[in-house]
Amino acid sequence: MTLPEPLKNALFVVLAYTLIVLLLRYRGDGMDWDRALFFGLLVTPLAFLLSWGRDRLMGKAQRAGERARARRRGEAE
Repeated sequence: MTLPEPLKNALFVVLAYTLIVLLLRYRGDGMDWDRALFFGLLVTPLAFLLSWGRDRLMGKAQRAGERARARRRGEAE
């Protein structure tokens, strides 16, 4: 099942925010809910940015590999 890009992004943001808040709240030394919710708001865009960077880097690596395979086979670009 393939999700549309906006829905995929929205689900990622919601799941990342929820996971980050729960991790901050229930870790060993804990954190009160107000601070956990606030830090979740700060960290969630960073997680989204890192995910976007990973996708971009993997796409570049895939295209570079395709070009290298084409060169080895002697195909012109």
